[in-house]
Formats: sequence, C-alpha cells, structure tokens
Amino acid sequence: MTMGASISKIVYEAGQKLAATTESLSDAMKNNLHQLVGWPFQAASGFVLDSEGQRTDVFGTLIYTITQSQDSTKPDSFNANNVACVIDIYENIDLERLRVAYKKIACAKRLKKTVAPNVPGVPYTTVTLGIIFARDANLPIESLAEEINRLNSQYPDCEWTDMVVVLSKGTINYAVQFPGENVTGDFLPPAAGASESFSAPVYVIIIIRPTRQFTFNKMCSHIIAHLMIFSPGANLPDWNKILEDTPKEGMVLSGYQYNLSGKLMPVPRQFYNDRYIPPRPFLIEDQRGNLLSTLQFIPWQDGGVILLKGKLPLDGLLVFLGKKALDRGGIVRRDDGQISYVLPITQTDFMKMLERIQKQTNMLVKLDPTKIVVQKMADEGSSSPFMARLYLGNLRLRDVVFPDYKTRDKFDKPYNFVMETMLSTRITSQNIIQLLADHQSKLTKGEIGQLRGLSIHIEKPIDKELRKDVETFLNSAVRVLKHGMQEVAKVLQVNIGFLFKKQSTFENGLRILEKDDPHLATYLKATRIWSEQLINSRNAIEHEGWILPKLRYVEVSGIIRADEPEIAGQKVSTFVKFIMDRLICFVEEVTAHCLKARMPMGISITEIPLSQREAEIPQRFQVTLTNGGMPIWDITYHQSSFEET
Repeated sequence: MTMGASISKIVYEAGQKLAATTESLSDAMKNNLHQLVGWPFQAASGFVLDSEGQRTDVFGTLIYTITQSQDSTKPDSFNANNVACVIDIYENIDLERLRVAYKKIACAKRLKKTVAPNVPGVPYTTVTLGIIFARDANLPIESLAEEINRLNSQYPDCEWTDMVVVLSKGTINYAVQFPGENVTGDFLPPAAGASESFSAPVYVIIIIRPTRQFTFNKMCSHIIAHLMIFSPGANLPDWNKILEDTPKEGMVLSGYQYNLSGKLMPVPRQFYNDRYIPPRPFLIEDQRGNLLSTLQFIPWQDGGVILLKGKLPLDGLLVFLGKKALDRGGIVRRDDGQISYVLPITQTDFMKMLERIQKQTNMLVKLDPTKIVVQKMADEGSSSPFMARLYLGNLRLRDVVFPDYKTRDKFDKPYNFVMETMLSTRITSQNIIQLLADHQSKLTKGEIGQLRGLSIHIEKPIDKELRKDVETFLNSAVRVLKHGMQEVAKVLQVNIGFLFKKQSTFENGLRILEKDDPHLATYLKATRIWSEQLINSRNAIEHEGWILPKLRYVEVSGIIRADEPEIAGQKVSTFVKFIMDRLICFVEEVTAHCLKARMPMGISITEIPLSQREAEIPQRFQVTLTNGGMPIWDITYHQSSFEET
C-alpha cells in the first residue's frame, strides 16, 4: 500500500478490494494491514504466548512489534509483550461465532505482560486491542451489539472485545461521553492499571456506526490510534485523516460508568435520561453577589462526581472535601467547565463541602434560585403505550435528528402544543364516554328517571354538559390535527397542508407528494376520510350553528334507555372513540415518518413487534441501520386500533 496525499482514499480502496476478494480473507487482511502500519509493526497469523506458558487459539490476523528476539523456528507464535492487536476473522458472523470470538479475545487480553514503563507526558499502553471482523453478518448488527452487551456482564472490562466490524454494514465499538455533553469520541482500552489510582468521570457507551463502504477506514483508524500509544514514535499514518468522508453518526445502545474500584459497570436504570432529574446546582458568589461558578453533585455508581462551570479552579475547592475524599481526586477540564474524578462521596459529603466553603472563605454559597416546575402531566407513566410511544418514543427519535440541545426547540415547540392539546382532547373524550355510561347506568338503576304512565321523566338530563364536551372535543381535536401536526411536519420539511383544503386542492397536492413520498401520500389519502368527518363536524358548529341533538329516551321492558345522538352518522360515543384513536395513530405515525426522513445518513427507523416491546416502556419505534439493521418501517394506513398496533 503506497502512502499518498489521501490516506483515507487509499484505505477506502483497500476496503473495497477486501470486500470483493476471493482469496483467503485472513491473507488479504494481513497484506492490507502490513502495508498500512509499517515499521516497527507487522501483521501475521498465529497465536499469542505469555511468559507463563499461557496461549491463545490462532488468530486470522494479529499486529505485533518486530524484535531481534523473535523466534524464527516458531513463525506462528508471538510473545504477548509484542502483540498490539488481535483480529478474529470470519466470512459471516452469527451469535455463536461472536461468542467464540469474544472468548478468544478475552483470553488474549488475559495473558501476562511486562509492566509498562511510566514516562511522564508520554501516553503508553501494553494492552492488546481485540477486534472481531466479518465480511457479512447473518443477523442485524443491533443483535450483535446486544449480545456484546450481554457478554460484557460476564467478563471484567479489561477483557472486553473492543470492536466488532461487519465490513458490509458498520462497526460496534465504545465511545466516550461526559456528563451533560454529546458523544466526545471513541474509547480505547486504557493502559493496564490506569484506573487503579483514579476513576474517570465518563460514560463509556456502546455505539453502532453505519459506516457502510467506509467500514474498513473506521477499523483502521481505530487500530492506528491504539498503535500510536502502544509504540510511541512509530512511523504511522494520521488516524484522523483515515476517517475523512467516513460517516460519524451512530446509534447508542447502552452505557457504563467507572466505579470507585476502577471497574466499568452498567449505568443504573434510574440514572437514564428518560427518568433522571439531576440535583440543582449551587451558586458560588463573591461578597458583591457576582457569580463566580456553579457547583453540581452528580451521583455516580458507588460515589459521586462534582461538576463546576465558571472561572474558579475546581481542584482548589475539592480540598474542602477532606483528604480521604481526595485519595482518588483530580479533575478533567472541559470547554465549558471542570469535572472531578469519581470521588468516594455522597450528597451529604457534598453539602458539608459547601458549608466549609461558606464558613472558611469570603465566598457565598446558595442554591440556584431558578424555579423549576415539575408538573404532573397525566395519571399514567412510561408503562402506558400512549406515554411510551408518543412522548418517550417520538422524543428519542427526535434526539437523533436534533442531537444538539440548542436546535431542538424548533421541533419541541409545535410538538409540545400537539401533545398538550392531545392530552386535553383525550381527557375530554374519556369524559364524554364516561358521562354517557354513567347516565345509562343511573337510568337502569332507576336513580334519575321514572316511568309515569306513558311518560318518561328524566330528573338529571346531561344534554347541556354533553354538548359542551362534544364542542370542546371537536375544537381541540381539530387543533391537534390541522394546526399542531401541520406545524410539526413543516418543521421537518414536509408539507401536509393540502390535507385540509378543498377536494381539488387536496388531489393536486396528493399527486405532487406521490412523486417524492408515495407512502405518505397513500397514508394521507386514507386519512382524508376520517379527517374530513372531524373537520366538517367542527365547522358545522362554528359556521353553521349546528348543535348536538338531545338524547332520546325509550322504555324497554320497564327500563329507561338513552338513545345517543349522532355525529357524522355515528353514535356520539362511537364517533369520539373512533376519532380519538385515529388522531393518536396519526400523531405517532406521521411524526415518526417525518423524523425518519430527517435521520442522519445510514440510520432509519424500525418497528418493534408488539410482543417484543418492554412492559416498562412499550415504545413502538427505535432507530436502526439502513443497511444491515432491523427491517425498515414504512408508514402504512391501518384500521387496527392504537393499542393493537
């Protein structure tokens, strides 16, 4: 492989040849990597042996440093101290092969190595990088990532596989994320013993990247970045330049945190973004009331992390925690603040620290006075399909389209309008159905109606209340559909305004949409049937003076029965239930469809089968890879109810 101006293109072309090769995949891999890495590294096939006689199975490719002591009589045996990377290679990967490869890599990482020298200012590692490589996969790449997550629970983090590569699809590896930030970059295995003296305040997350034809670039850049600290000063290409044109988007599967023992542990479920509200920050001010910094405590596995934003030095404030807390102390500087290492402290220790700052310095400490209103939205939580799908589900899709918090407001504003109006519409629909049911129940029991000869006397009619609720329902349902969803779609660069126009305009808009988005066009054509019923019924009240007829009462076998009035040819309760169900489906599906169209390249949406949805959060949609992921969902109109879909 001849080095040129564009290393990314050279690696890319090598990846294409690797994908198409008919020779041994291991041989092709060795040749490509051997030409890429250069002295003092070489690529070969073989097994790894340590000083205690422990050895691995044979790896299709491994990368090692050349030494004069290399035993020429055992060309397939490599000293563990010299091996920087092992790659287990398959034509096709499935779960069973993945488990075998994971175990082989864990064995390689477990071998004894000479302790790395400590050279101040020079990053250095002796850790073996472990990669599972396959030309293709017999199952979605998400399934491989889920299995990696499961296997991680059975092995210490120092033995985890670092990357899974499916050449035709993408990569699975780990990335780093600091509290309150987006993903910072990839995570390489830390040097042996690095976490013994401190625990880094980072989330280590499993990330799936749809790198597609640039997958080999991604793998090579990961290897080169590791080799640079395995052999500092080696003549290696720039790992960052190898990534030119490589997609950076990714799907996060799960996360881990370092505990006080320096071990990676799963992030506790109660600290996930969908359910965790961090403690409010404290303000550090001078005597004149000028803000110097803010301090915030973040619970972290078996300890805590302190986040500072502002100009004060965090390390100078940590001394107020006491010596014991600082045994694993230290800070990480970020663009907008500083973060402590994971400390053996609780919220109580943090509060005592603030008290000492207040008493022993001339600075003032007070709780952030900004008022946060935590308001109950509904009498149901994330286990409700309505809340899980329309709130958590669609907002998780939104996070992928709008990863930057600062840009989300343009979507959140119209969607919040839709959801707030939808909640009130839903409550009104439930009130209408309950009002009619209660009224009929009381009539059956003879509590509010009497038969006097041929006359029926109703003591507590509900016509006035029913008319008011129906009018409220129609108005708010139309606001959700016509105003709210039109604005949500508009923000996502989709025009559905013609759905609410006269028939000729609707048909013309439909023809235009069919060219670019036939699935949505077909969906809106079916939607028009019920949406017109809704809008016409609302317009009849607003513009034609129509009022809901009164209930009619009949006697059947000595019992008074109420005959409901009709809207658009349906009984009130039937109409309200039907329209509410169609509206909920419309909001969920059109929003998901429009978000799908704005997903980053290589990422789309899949529908989780009804039987496979989590009871705790039964969301319907999740992101997937467009190539090699789960089946892609397409919007399709259906007659089944929201609960059945």
